[in-house]
Amino acid sequence: MKSLNTRATLIIQKLYEAMSDPKYRQDKDGNYAKIHNNLNLMAVVVEKVGHLKGYGEIISIAHYGEQNGDLMADPEMTFTIVGREYYPISFRNDYLGRYQEVFGFDEDGTPETINTSLQFDLTCFANQWMKNIANQQRL
Repeated sequence: MKSLNTRATLIIQKLYEAMSDPKYRQDKDGNYAKIHNNLNLMAVVVEKVGHLKGYGEIISIAHYGEQNGDLMADPEMTFTIVGREYYPISFRNDYLGRYQEVFGFDEDGTPETINTSLQFDLTCFANQWMKNIANQQRL
């Protein structure tokens, strides 16, 4: 699997650390943060969402809009953290009706297959998206 490049890794680490920062933290346990340093643009939300068997912790990074009273991911990506490396593992955009997941799972929830082409594409997208988030939110 392909991990984020150095610049994107530094940015996602700042987002991860925001969960511990009282300025951004949204819960007492530090599992969720909302960064909204530019009120003209959508906030970015980072959240701990689980653990991937055989890999590591999973975090979600997302922009959310609203449509007919419902929150809509625009987009949301999940990443697994292995050591100090971040690997994109899913992409969701509710406005487009798109959900893509890198892994196929067996009955026990263990990753069984990896769509390496999709994972590469998601990594390229995430590298650019992290750069955009840093610029938009003045990180």
